[in-house]
Amino acid sequence: MAVKPVLAVLGVLLFPSSDVLAQQATSADTPDMPADVEEWMRTAWGMEPQVLGVTDTHFLSSLNASERQGAFLFKQRCNTCHYSTMSTTRGARAGLVSEASYGPPLSKRNVEGEDRERAARLLISEGSATMPAFKYALGPEQIDSIIGYLKRVETLRPPVVDRLVDIESPNVVEAVPFGQTAQTLWGTITSTSGKTLEGVTVSARSLGRNVTTSVFTDSDGEYYFPPLEAGRPYKVWAQAQAFEAGRADVALSQAGARQDFTLAPEADFHNQLTGSQWYAALPDGTREDRRMKEVFRAACMGCHPQNFTLISRFDEAGWRNIITVMSRMHPYRYGTPAAAANREPNPIMLYFEDELAAWLAKMRGPGPSPMAFTPRRPTGDSTLMIAREYDTPEPGFGLPFFNDGSTDWALGPVDFMDESKHHAMNATVDHDGNVWMADMFNITRTVVKYDWRTGQATNFVVSEMPGGPPANSHDIIVDDDGVVWFDMSSTGALGRIDPRTGTSNTIRPPEGSRVGPWIGDDGLGGIWAAGAANDVKAMRYDTRTREWTLFENPIPNASNYGMTGDGDGNGWWSTANPRDGLMKADLESGQAAFVPVPEAVNDRADLFTAEELAIFGTRLTFYGYGRPGAVAIRKPGADPRGTALWGCSWYGGGMVKLDTRSHVATMYPFPPEHEDGNCYETSVDKDGMVWLPFTHGDAIAKFDPDTEQWTSYFLPTIGTKTHGLQAVTVNGRTEIGMGYLGAGKVAKLQFRTKEELQRLKAETRRP
Repeated sequence: MAVKPVLAVLGVLLFPSSDVLAQQATSADTPDMPADVEEWMRTAWGMEPQVLGVTDTHFLSSLNASERQGAFLFKQRCNTCHYSTMSTTRGARAGLVSEASYGPPLSKRNVEGEDRERAARLLISEGSATMPAFKYALGPEQIDSIIGYLKRVETLRPPVVDRLVDIESPNVVEAVPFGQTAQTLWGTITSTSGKTLEGVTVSARSLGRNVTTSVFTDSDGEYYFPPLEAGRPYKVWAQAQAFEAGRADVALSQAGARQDFTLAPEADFHNQLTGSQWYAALPDGTREDRRMKEVFRAACMGCHPQNFTLISRFDEAGWRNIITVMSRMHPYRYGTPAAAANREPNPIMLYFEDELAAWLAKMRGPGPSPMAFTPRRPTGDSTLMIAREYDTPEPGFGLPFFNDGSTDWALGPVDFMDESKHHAMNATVDHDGNVWMADMFNITRTVVKYDWRTGQATNFVVSEMPGGPPANSHDIIVDDDGVVWFDMSSTGALGRIDPRTGTSNTIRPPEGSRVGPWIGDDGLGGIWAAGAANDVKAMRYDTRTREWTLFENPIPNASNYGMTGDGDGNGWWSTANPRDGLMKADLESGQAAFVPVPEAVNDRADLFTAEELAIFGTRLTFYGYGRPGAVAIRKPGADPRGTALWGCSWYGGGMVKLDTRSHVATMYPFPPEHEDGNCYETSVDKDGMVWLPFTHGDAIAKFDPDTEQWTSYFLPTIGTKTHGLQAVTVNGRTEIGMGYLGAGKVAKLQFRTKEELQRLKAETRRP
């Protein structure tokens, strides 16, 4: 009997209906947790874990090493279609169980007994009419670990989900204070050949804390941490692409510590690479390769980083299955097959389905791949960054207790479609150096502050009525006075918090208008917000007069997007239906106008016929890369001290400079390591430097307008899917606050000078 009919017969056995799936009972006694894990729960959640009872962290901490690997692989390879524990705030609020999963939500009932376990292994390996065969992507031991993990999953929803909905406000917890600082942690990193290695990422994490600090080795192969907290045990690890990771446990005393590493070469290193590196590895020597590479980018890269999309190998039938499902799956949604059947398919995927499936099977199929992977390490000024990354889970959900890819590049990226990670869209830094995050999908909070030293979370609930549900927030900034501003787009208002006092205010625009999910500030004390209604597309709140000014959309029914203000007090915003231009709200005249920008300079449009280009033109939305040659600025940033506005080209592989008065535009190509684009936002610092994040490159860059030179900085985590950032002045220095939408973290980035590093080296090595 053929494999496919066998799988069809076993489908009913393997996938029981949702009404018979078990719901885990809430235990009266929560399991004991190790002291450092319980400290992390308080620190990362900003509330007492006892309030929540049994949580996702209790479950993840109970898994053995193989089961944890299975949990990671499930979230990475299976989670987009099958949702195991339903750890989603959107699903919790809506009371969803199986309705939120495209494929059957899986638990132990799907693998109970020899028959179901055998059927599950066969289905994972051989696939079905709607599921690709994973036999080319997962080995027997990896499938074993996934089965072992599912055997531990008792429920589709952890009990904490229901409790979160009922919590009126987060509990205030007593933070564990930051102790005395130690002398530096430092060391030398060499390869097994004896050569010192520049640009190695070295990370340190104190047990129980919510922050991972990372630095990079210099040209001598040496790394030096800033002062860390003394008297605590640390996990320290060193990673470099094309090398195995080095790991050590370090007891850091006040005298500091030295920890050297010797790294062994790793031949199979492609999982360690970023999405941009995977895209660069795709061959482009022939016209057909260049053509299909552009189709792949337009069809798939609006939602998924390339390293996530291509991490598994499938045959042509498997890739066609994926294309068919993805062509009807709504971004940011877990629809049912019935809902997908009623959804209009992605026209690019539909038109190019056969060609794309054959090409993907050639690139990442059962046979040898023509892809040529190239590792990289930062050099020179790129090694001077200090990165502090903070876990940002919704209270009740655990991130760091199974390896989610953020500490081991060799596992590859996480699945960004896991909504339990969808909190860190945007973040910033206040004038004391603490990190603030807008929480996109929340139940218990509107914004969160993370103490920059300890990572301690402080949750802020902002509501328009006492005891009401917290408003959602999407965008967040700090103005020149140090005040934190954020949208409350779920209620249509603007939010404000004074970080020094913790006092919050809700500011509602005039009746009939609503604040949308994008905000920015200008050079004259104005806070700009993109409007949520079609008639009002931009609005300005004057922080001095406390008056609003509203601007109508110059293009009827064009949806809004990223917002900023310029040095003259004008507002600028883009649209979700990308046009090669921006909207400008002139403060003096009270009118708004469309300002065009030139198309990107590349030859991608020459790869397609007029009929094919028309297909691309029907997909000019946020979720795809759109028409070849288009620019599509997402969230612009302006210099509040000058007349320059900067915008990343989401499609075009470069950055646009627009004079805010003359409207003269100049395009600057991205450096080679970022030439595939996927840049989302720009922010200008006090010195006029332009900062921008690369969503699929796990990197940021600084552009000097005077020298027209780029400096790239590579983040310590892969799969960040970073979108927003803000450059803020803290104690006279530029710091970057940013969110990792895909990895569930926020980051605070600082930058040393060469002279500061040399002084630290001399002091540390002094006898």
